Order: sequence, then C-alpha cells, then structure tokens
Amino acid sequence: MTRDPRSSFRAALARTCLGLCGLGLVACAPLPDIAKATAARTSPDSFTGPAPVLVPIDGILAQADALGTGAGSVAPVTARADRLRARADRLRRD
Repeated sequence: MTRDPRSSFRAALARTCLGLCGLGLVACAPLPDIAKATAARTSPDSFTGPAPVLVPIDGILAQADALGTGAGSVAPVTARADRLRARADRLRRD
C-alpha cells in the first residue's frame, strides 16, 4: 500500500505552517527588561547584609613563590590581583 503524494505534501505543509505559527507566537512574546533587573540587583539599596571580608592575597602569593612554583604559574595570579586592585580603586573613586 503506497501513500498518496498529495497527502505527504499536505502533511509536510501542515507541519511547516504549525512550526511557523509557533515561531511567530514565541517571537511576539514580551522580553524581560534585563537592564532594569540588573540595576535592581546591583543598586546599593539591594545589599542588606554586611560587606564581604576581603582577604589580602599578598601572603598567598608569597607562599606560592616560597614553594618554588615557577614564575610562569604565579604571573597570571599576580596579573589578576593587579587588575582587581585597580578595579577596587576605581570603585572607591566612584
């Protein structure tokens, strides 16, 4: 028993139409306001607890250097520490 080519075409057309209708429905959905949500989470009023305790990393870097780790493995950590210090300085100024 063979299928009628017209019914295969109709089935494919129906699937395509349903897919396009579904895509159109999803495309028209309202998007969340990401900027507003991010600003609400990062505003000074949203922080209710105490400020986090910052641990100095100079001791950690000195330990890594004393253990004889190569300068190549300590350099990325030192570079990141320098970037974090610069960022903290910028945040203090703002």
